[in-house]
Amino acid sequence: MDSVLLWLAGRARWLDYRSYYRLVAANYAHQWLSTANETPAGSFRSYELLNRHGSDPMLAELDAYCGSEAVIYDIGSNVGVYSLALAVDSPGRRLLAVEPAPKTRAQLRTNVAHNALDNRIEMLGCSVSEADHTHTCHLSSYPECSAFDRESATRWEASLAETCKVPVRRVDTLVESYPLSDVIKIDVEGVAPAVLRGARETLEIHQSTLFIEIHEEGLSTDTTSEIRELLKDVDYSITERDDYWRCELPA
Repeated sequence: MDSVLLWLAGRARWLDYRSYYRLVAANYAHQWLSTANETPAGSFRSYELLNRHGSDPMLAELDAYCGSEAVIYDIGSNVGVYSLALAVDSPGRRLLAVEPAPKTRAQLRTNVAHNALDNRIEMLGCSVSEADHTHTCHLSSYPECSAFDRESATRWEASLAETCKVPVRRVDTLVESYPLSDVIKIDVEGVAPAVLRGARETLEIHQSTLFIEIHEEGLSTDTTSEIRELLKDVDYSITERDDYWRCELPA
């Protein structure tokens, strides 16, 4: 009986998610409805249909932590909720919004233009990992699950929509072309350890503060233990919240 209930719950979630993402994609394509997004960091408009970050604790802490002229790398920016919220009421902040999935990045670009924030948010179409190369991106039917690996892209009954080749860059490479980051927000499903391995020089020399969204559900690997060891190697302390970590050198 338990297995049947789990199957039914998964099927219901699949139907809800599939319907929602299809409707959102159509709204972006036709720009029917621009909705108000109220977040702890700031309010903006987008073509999303739900205000899913209205009480987001990581976004609230990020906004409170960052100074009025902070440089913030938004790695795994998706459609730009974090970048938009952090930039909209802080003219001095600069955001680098990194999103590899082409369709999602197009939605990000639409939202940035809709809020006239092109001068504060720079968009970069690549993935971030431990080496500079080209890699296959697995695009999920649930866009927020798109990732390097099939396992992450097919969590929660999602299916693999398509694959595409994307450029991959290390954080240590990005700082050669973009302003040094004061804060790096990382939301990359199961590959945060690879992002950290490619950011070692930045962490050791520039000491950027990290906000890392922790992903465990639906993954077979223990990424949190790996993240913990990598941060220990660069002497970072970890403040653990329910769904994310704030990581920095001790004062």
